[in-house]
Amino acid sequence: MDTTRTDGLYVPTAADLQATLRHGPALWRRAGFVCDEDALPPVPVLQRALELMTADPANAAWYAPRWVLDCTRLVVVGSGGVKNQLHDPAGVEIGYGVAARHQGRGHATRGVRALVRHLFGHPAVNMIFATVLPANLASRRVLEKCGFRLHGRVHDPEDGWLDRHEIRRQV
Repeated sequence: MDTTRTDGLYVPTAADLQATLRHGPALWRRAGFVCDEDALPPVPVLQRALELMTADPANAAWYAPRWVLDCTRLVVVGSGGVKNQLHDPAGVEIGYGVAARHQGRGHATRGVRALVRHLFGHPAVNMIFATVLPANLASRRVLEKCGFRLHGRVHDPEDGWLDRHEIRRQV
């Protein structure tokens, strides 16, 4: 595994995702990193990302989840990425998470900022959004620190009512 990093984010290849699906955090441990089970995306997220990367190789990096790294301590602390397709008229939805024992240290904020910078580097992206449970104050604060603004509420069949936060490209 090539651990090339940008802004503390590692962008895995399709082969990396396949290896992660087979070996989980043990793959990262063999590469010299500390990696908790909850630092990586859930298996269905990895499988979906791999499907999208395989179906659209020209945009594989778009669909790849990002691993948030603490490079000074060689720790995988969390992950984040795009939840929908590149040209979705609703905008680009992101999701993110940090392993429980690494929360509250700025890793989510750093990861979301880097992800937003990366996404706004694509000319087709003018708006990015994330949905959050209203009671999840920590996640709401991460989005606020990254420039997102509350845009309203949406209903999700699995999670119920969620706050929708958006950030638009600066002109």
